[in-house]
Amino acid sequence: MALTVNDIAAVDGQNPSYANRAGSRKTTITPFSEVLKQQEKNLNVSEASKENISTEKTSSQKAENTSAGHVAETKGTTGTRHSDGTLTTTLSDIFRRASEKYGVSYEFLTAVAKAESNFNPNCVSSAGAKGIMQIMPAEAKGLGIQDIFDAEQNIMGSAKLLAAHLKKFNGDTTLAAAAYNAGSGRVKQYGGVPPFKETQNYVKKIAAYMKEGVTVPDKTVTVSPNKLSGDVTKSQKKAGSTSDQTGTDALNAVAATEEELNQSMVVVGSGDSAVKMTYGAYQRYLELGSLGVG
Repeated sequence: MALTVNDIAAVDGQNPSYANRAGSRKTTITPFSEVLKQQEKNLNVSEASKENISTEKTSSQKAENTSAGHVAETKGTTGTRHSDGTLTTTLSDIFRRASEKYGVSYEFLTAVAKAESNFNPNCVSSAGAKGIMQIMPAEAKGLGIQDIFDAEQNIMGSAKLLAAHLKKFNGDTTLAAAAYNAGSGRVKQYGGVPPFKETQNYVKKIAAYMKEGVTVPDKTVTVSPNKLSGDVTKSQKKAGSTSDQTGTDALNAVAATEEELNQSMVVVGSGDSAVKMTYGAYQRYLELGSLGVG
């Protein structure tokens, strides 16, 4: 099954549709701007009516979860800047600056890095995820990553995405970790951690790492900071709040069954510039934009 989207850059202003090739029913992809508006209405109704929803917590429980770990405070990098714009520093220094800039606890960041790649900047998964926090190439551009194997850019981009997930889920590290693994749309769809074995095990692993504490390898790297890092010579405490993250995520805008989504492909663009991807990858593209990380 294939879906055709003529111009992904103009998703906000178009309302493309596709036909289910297994039958005559049509499924419509709602314009992106309308998805966001409708999402807010749906969430308000849903939260008011689902008193026993699995992700609902008391104020004290949320506060306890949010405060797990601490946001690092720095005076800038401990590394050495070079005339060619590169920076020689340590992995732990990058994580501290990423924590400070994006308002994500150091413990949470390093736990995710441990689970994703065990701090290997050259790690490549069987699915094609790359670098320390395992970014998919299709996500890199939207996150502002120019070199996916650059430890500085990869960690900063991952911290930016985690910050958006944390804001979306009221600082809940369990749900933010689930969203990092399975997508925030799935977390919303299931009202909590999705019932996928991989995601269930993933959030448990993150929680265990945060509780036990993770030691970042004492490793020196030479990297090329870009705008994701801000000014590496100065503290990013003021500039690094998560207020620039929208924290708004598009819900699944397609009224299709799970089986249909798994079998569907999207053709983005046309002619020689056409790119074919799974519907999940297309949904991920929309998610990145709506989270404010594009």
